[in-house]
This record gives sequence, structure tokens and C-alpha cells, in this order.
Amino acid sequence: MAKKRELEIIVDKEGRVSVKIKGFPGKACMDVAKILEEALGEIKEEEHTSEYYEPEEENRIDLETNE
Repeated sequence: MAKKRELEIIVDKEGRVSVKIKGFPGKACMDVAKILEEALGEIKEEEHTSEYYEPEEENRIDLETNE
């Protein structure tokens, strides 16, 4: 069974965006963060959870754009 992966995206009243990336062990979450940064703009601050320090799994991220 595949591990559950989640992105929690919150936009506050001032238009600031915060994203919580869950279910990507190791530095794989940084690949997701890079894609989001390209789409949403510069990352001002980041905080690593315990998942960041877990052994990485092989991940493949495919995103299609309609450009």
C-alpha cells in the first residue's frame, strides 16, 4: 500500500502562503518544495519535521503543465 502524501496549503488574509508537506521522507520533500516555490514564489522560511530526517524512499514526481 502506498504511503499517504499530503500538501496543506493555507493563504492568510494578507495573501501569505504557508505549505505543510507530509508523507515524503528524507529530502524528497525539498523536491516538492522547489516545484511549489516555482509556482508560488520565493520561500521566506522553512521548518523541517521529523520526516525530513527519515531515510529516503525512491520518489518520482511528475507534474504536467498546460502551458
